Amino acid sequence: MRIFIAIALFIVCFGSILFIFWKQEVKFSLPTPVPSNLEIVEQGDSVKLPQLLNFIGKPLYIHFYNYDCPCSRFNMKEFELMVAKFSDKVNFLAIVESSGETTSNAGKEFKEKYELNIPTISDTDGALAKELGIYSTPQAVLIKDNKIFYKGNYNKARFCTSKNTKFAEMALQALIKNESPPDFPLLATIPYGCELPSHSRQESGLSNLFNF
Repeated sequence: MRIFIAIALFIVCFGSILFIFWKQEVKFSLPTPVPSNLEIVEQGDSVKLPQLLNFIGKPLYIHFYNYDCPCSRFNMKEFELMVAKFSDKVNFLAIVESSGETTSNAGKEFKEKYELNIPTISDTDGALAKELGIYSTPQAVLIKDNKIFYKGNYNKARFCTSKNTKFAEMALQALIKNESPPDFPLLATIPYGCELPSHSRQESGLSNLFNF
């Protein structure tokens, strides 16, 4: 009997470790599932969003953030450094989502927590993310002359530690120098990280329609 109990405890403990490893590591090293209703937005596409009219003049760098996403939180140091380094050359904007009832206050909480002194929008229903074809965080979108200059990941590494694959910063430097967008590998543009809460809710709602 003791042997069976020991085996059962081992299985439970081992299973728990595997689950935690999946939730914290493996899950975020895989591409984010593509939503069924995704609107495809690619480099070079025109962008005409009323919410972005106040940023006409300098190029615009949009940072998508989700507080509930570990990858977004780990990525903030990288974003903070970019704001400090390039804020005199481009406009920065943070678009924030969160799950549950905190969504409407997510933008305010982001401002208070990070004190970056940049405009912040709470994308409550995910409308802005949808218009720009974003369904994962962290993601960056660079807009120049009302067109997508770059849309994709910050880095191939979860902690943004790989200097040779700082995709977002490399794209921003090219934009500032009036160069063409860099020719990045697919690793730069296939979203990794966390699915946006708005997409999770939409997918859940669609699933419920067919569950009687």
